[in-house]
Amino acid sequence: MKVLQVLWSTGTSSGVSNVVMNYYRNINKDKVQFDFLVLSLPSNSFNNEINELGGVVYKFTVPGIRTYFKTLKDLKEFFKEHGKEYDIIHCHEILVAKMVFKYARKYGNVKCISHSHNTKLSEKPIRAIRNRILVRGLAKYSDYCFACSKEAGQNAFGKKIINDKKYKTIYNAINLDNYTFTSEGRKNIREEFGLQDKFVLGNVGRLCPQKNQKFAVEVLKELLKSRQDARLLLVGPGKEESGTLEYVKSSGLEDYVVFTDSRKDIGELLSAMDCFVFPSLFEGFGIALLEAQANGLVTLCFENMPEEVMILDNLHSLPNEANSEQWAEVIRNIAIIEDRKRYIDILKDKGFDIVRQAKNLEDIYNEIINLYI
Repeated sequence: MKVLQVLWSTGTSSGVSNVVMNYYRNINKDKVQFDFLVLSLPSNSFNNEINELGGVVYKFTVPGIRTYFKTLKDLKEFFKEHGKEYDIIHCHEILVAKMVFKYARKYGNVKCISHSHNTKLSEKPIRAIRNRILVRGLAKYSDYCFACSKEAGQNAFGKKIINDKKYKTIYNAINLDNYTFTSEGRKNIREEFGLQDKFVLGNVGRLCPQKNQKFAVEVLKELLKSRQDARLLLVGPGKEESGTLEYVKSSGLEDYVVFTDSRKDIGELLSAMDCFVFPSLFEGFGIALLEAQANGLVTLCFENMPEEVMILDNLHSLPNEANSEQWAEVIRNIAIIEDRKRYIDILKDKGFDIVRQAKNLEDIYNEIINLYI
């Protein structure tokens, strides 16, 4: 079986591409093979790994006022040449799903899946209105509708979709063992960044307005009023373009905040932290929260996070209107967890292990194909 995954990009800093790659690494590639059709080809990508796993990456033009017809031409030419190669089109970029499906169906015998990964269509009101128009009727245009959470599904496909037989929630599962707490990892990271005797707040994710890392800086500022050993470790790209670095400088906190770009040793970085702060404004799922819980970290977020990711007793949700002072007060009063390794087995039992979920996705693909034989 061959599945075409349609994404914005295969960039290593993209949450969606990381989710898809987690499944690709663990699915039975003797039975299911992926290719990728993307809108962007960033320098830091999974393309080499995709090629090693047997997949191919193709690109088409980002649609816009000036490029709309070029996008249609690209899709027409691609599916005219490759359409018959695929059994399923799995589209994670729902804003282009309709035009992708149009040509996929015209030139191939495929089943089309739309997959929603977020609970908002945009951070900006005008774009949200435009995007709402683009996804209107998408459920009817899709053979199947997937989402990483119920809220993400309802956002893209409407409130009634949850009860539709063609809807499925697909967990953003991870290799849980990669995020197990290790004393050695904690020691190594703390030595690398000079944090040996510090109380470390941490956040992992692309620095951007949605992820709201500036609020994490404000929490640090409040916490420093009572404990001068507090530090903030921000892991992920975007410190300049998001304005986070400038905000840290203007707040006089350069000596208290550590930035890293994207890293592969996330489990060790989490192990170095004492508390994970995740003030994201909205998420389809919030995979960073899952990783932090797996590591046994005390974890804080706003209560607007999807219920599917609010799993363990080491996660604490605060009201959406809570300010940084209230977050800092909660952190001051939370007891640090001693046995941080005990959470992995709980998450495996709850279905968040990628090995089990990759087999589940394989079964779903087979079910879709067999229904139409």
